[in-house]
Amino acid sequence: MNPKASSLILVTLFVFFISVNVESFDVTELLNRYPDLIGFNDLLTQTKIAESIANRRTITILAVDNSSLAGIQSRPIDEVQKILSDHVILDYYDMKKLRKLQKSVIVTTLYQTTGVAEKGQGFLNVTHMPGEQFVFGSAVKGAVPVAKLVKAVYAQPFNVSVLQVSQPIVAPGIGEVILPPPPPPYIPPPAQPPKSSTSSNKTADSPGSDEDEIDAPNEAPVEAPAPAPVDAPDEAPVSSPPAPTKEETPVAPASGASRVYEGLSFVVAAFVALVF
Repeated sequence: MNPKASSLILVTLFVFFISVNVESFDVTELLNRYPDLIGFNDLLTQTKIAESIANRRTITILAVDNSSLAGIQSRPIDEVQKILSDHVILDYYDMKKLRKLQKSVIVTTLYQTTGVAEKGQGFLNVTHMPGEQFVFGSAVKGAVPVAKLVKAVYAQPFNVSVLQVSQPIVAPGIGEVILPPPPPPYIPPPAQPPKSSTSSNKTADSPGSDEDEIDAPNEAPVEAPAPAPVDAPDEAPVSSPPAPTKEETPVAPASGASRVYEGLSFVVAAFVALVF
């Protein structure tokens, strides 16, 4: 056999087997493994999007769980088909590839291939947020990114990836846009009591609040020692000169009246002596 012909047959068989593997991909069978995605899987079947997915070699499906489908399940089937077509990205994105995104990227969806998409309705904006968070939204000007990445569900590099998002993505002009729920109200933390600046409010077993404060010791304060008594002298100090004795007591000189009285007394005594 001609070598060229043999090579051509091998290439043909290789392409054939690849085509068979791609065509044998069944998204319905895949999503049936996940009970939380049964509702989304049913909508793919009803809108015949599952058939379109089976003919694709490289896709990423943005699935929505059962509890988040209420906003689109009651809409007309043709509107649901347009919405879900925007949940099929014509490229492969898993967690590893998403983490490599610097900030945001515009991706093409299955809805863009229908020929009826207008003003960017067939494109999605994928944004890498801080803290390993990712948000998906319509690329229509003014559209708000609404669907947060919940988790990676399935990956077959580099053909099929299934990512779960928080809610359906409705491009403006297709139908009523579903906005994300408002964030919970901010609850401030409870106010802390003011710290006391005096050490008297501290208990013995509670640690101090400031590192530069020193706790008082648990021992009782030591009183200052009393001064030592001074030894008394052997003799008491003399506060006044000693009292004079009887012999030493000075006699005050008599005054003039006293001398007259004494003279009269002497004369009277002498007169009495002479008479008697």
